[in-house]
Amino acid sequence: MLESFQINNFRLFQHLEVKKLSRVNLIVGKNNSGKSTFLEAVELYASNGSATILLDILESRQETWFSEVQAHSQNFISNPVRHLFFGHKLPSIGGDGISLGEVSSNKKLRIGAAVYQNKNDDEGTIRKIRISDVEFDEDISNVEVFLVAEEGERTRRLFRLADRIIRDIRRSSRIIYERQESEFKYTWQIVSTENMPNRKLAALWDLTSLTDLESEVISALGLIDDRVTGVAFVEDVSRSPASDNRVPLVKIKGIDEPLPLKSMGDGMTRLFHIIVALVNARNGLLLIDEFENGLHWSVQPKVWDIVFQLSEKLNVQVFATTHSRDCIKGFYQAWNNYPTLGAFFRFDAKNESIKATEYTSEILSDAIDMDVEVR
Repeated sequence: MLESFQINNFRLFQHLEVKKLSRVNLIVGKNNSGKSTFLEAVELYASNGSATILLDILESRQETWFSEVQAHSQNFISNPVRHLFFGHKLPSIGGDGISLGEVSSNKKLRIGAAVYQNKNDDEGTIRKIRISDVEFDEDISNVEVFLVAEEGERTRRLFRLADRIIRDIRRSSRIIYERQESEFKYTWQIVSTENMPNRKLAALWDLTSLTDLESEVISALGLIDDRVTGVAFVEDVSRSPASDNRVPLVKIKGIDEPLPLKSMGDGMTRLFHIIVALVNARNGLLLIDEFENGLHWSVQPKVWDIVFQLSEKLNVQVFATTHSRDCIKGFYQAWNNYPTLGAFFRFDAKNESIKATEYTSEILSDAIDMDVEVR
């Protein structure tokens, strides 16, 4: 479990420290204060700087767009990866790049740019050798600029920065990945504002059904409709085989025909995504962007209570964001039941910097009672 988290030079965050994390962490703040960015940073760290996750994050914000009317320069500075760095600029070669990790750790994950050159070793085999700026001035033949991930003495090349179109970047990363597979720091699941892709949801349910955790999911769905007795995914043969064609159905007591999950409303769908993701994040992390989406205010305290219960039972650390005052109130009520398991932070943007302010449960209680704005 992460005890703290520090971010340098990642998107909005030139420098951010959250000094005390807990089991269930709720983050609030105004638009563009970095709430979703914080979740991205935690995911990138959990993946150990995976090239695939890094590119997925860029694609989720449509930052990999490329137009034929753009200049066809191959300058690495124009690589879409620049959007992940503070100021939308790639760092200089060997300069300070992204840094992610616990505040007190000396082995943070660092992502930056480095130069490599093909050189012959003593046996005549051509190898890529990282070269410094001084060496770079001596001979510029066979030189390539790479995005690299570093931790301690270990360095991994992620992909070439000369490529600008996403298909070429992914091809470059796959070639390197085949040679040097990275290991994740944590297992994790993420529920975005638009929930999980149906294909992923179906795969996670396959891992959950017929286990002891299936009853936890069904019980949670009972918060919205206590007639739910079962869930199953079936193939929709009306769609192309290549499509995402498995549909979640729920069995309702007193109704013979199973009903599509989505026909039960946005709240039921959102709750199913959150709980399925949670039970599949055992011994890892769960990231939820805009927790309250689709959930009526009256059910949110009970959902938070289940999140607190299961996160402790399954050893999951939860990071969630919200814009909703009702969601904050629901979180606070559950936090009171598990006083050692919660943490609440507000992100504030001032003078192009972001600061994290921690609230104790007492301060949050006073703010709620006095109707002070904390979102």
